[in-house]
Amino acid sequence: MKKLIVLSLLALGVLTTSCENHPKNLANIPQNNFNFKSISFPSKDGKIRVYADYYDANSKNAPLILAFHQAGSSRGVYRDIAPRLVALGFNVLAVDLRSGYKFGNVLNESFAEANSKNLPIQFENSVSDIEAAYDYAKKNLNAKKVIYFGSSYSASLGFYSVSKHPQDYAALVTFSPGEYFKIENKTIADFAKDVNIPTFVSSAKDEKSHWIEIFNNVKSTKKQDFLPTNWEGYHGEVTLSSNFPDAEEYWKPLTKFLKTVK
Repeated sequence: MKKLIVLSLLALGVLTTSCENHPKNLANIPQNNFNFKSISFPSKDGKIRVYADYYDANSKNAPLILAFHQAGSSRGVYRDIAPRLVALGFNVLAVDLRSGYKFGNVLNESFAEANSKNLPIQFENSVSDIEAAYDYAKKNLNAKKVIYFGSSYSASLGFYSVSKHPQDYAALVTFSPGEYFKIENKTIADFAKDVNIPTFVSSAKDEKSHWIEIFNNVKSTKKQDFLPTNWEGYHGEVTLSSNFPDAEEYWKPLTKFLKTVK
C-alpha cells in the first residue's frame, strides 16, 4: 500500500508541487480536540466512499461551509481551522478529496481508497467527491445555505463547481487558486466568468499573479481579495493556522466577509 501511495504521488509530478508550499513546521500545526463527527458517503461516480469530519455549530439555521484541502493534504488541516469557523456560527464539513495524501497524522482516506483501487487521482477527478459532499450537506445535514471553501487546486475547482451549479452555493472562499490544470479544455479564468456570487480570494503575498485574472473575471459585485502586509503568508488554507500569530491578519478580512454572507 505504501509503495502504491508513493508511486501515485510521484505520478502527480509537477502538478502537485506547483500548488503546494507547506510551511517547514507543518508537523507542529495544532490538531485541536474540538468535537467533530467522522462520516463517509458515496462519491458521485459511485467508485469510492468520501470521508469527512463534521463540525456542528448546534444551530439548525447555521450556514454550512464545505471545506476542501490542497494537493497532498487531507481533512486534517481543518482540525485547527474549523473550530474557529464554528465559533463564527458556521457548521463545517471538512472533506477528504481523492487527490491528496495526508496532513499531520491524518491520512486522506478518500485518496487511500481511490489509490487502492488504482483509480485516477488527478485534481479534476475530485469533482465527483465535491458534488457528493454538496449532496450530503443538503440531503443529510439539511443545510439551507452552503459556502464553498477551497485551497489551492480545490480553490480552483471552486470556480468550476460554482459555474456549473450557480444556484447551489451562497458564497465562494478560496485560498491560493491558480491555473494548475485545465478542465473541459478550459482555464479556471474561463469558468470564473460565470461566477456571480460573493467571492473571497486570498493567498501568500507573492502569489497574486497566479489568480488575478481569475479574480478579475468573476462577475459578482461582491468580491474581495486580500494579501498580507505584515508577513509573507503561506500557500493555501494552512495560512489560517493558529500556529502562526500573523494568521490573524488573514482572519480579520475573512471573518468580515463571512459575516456578510451568513
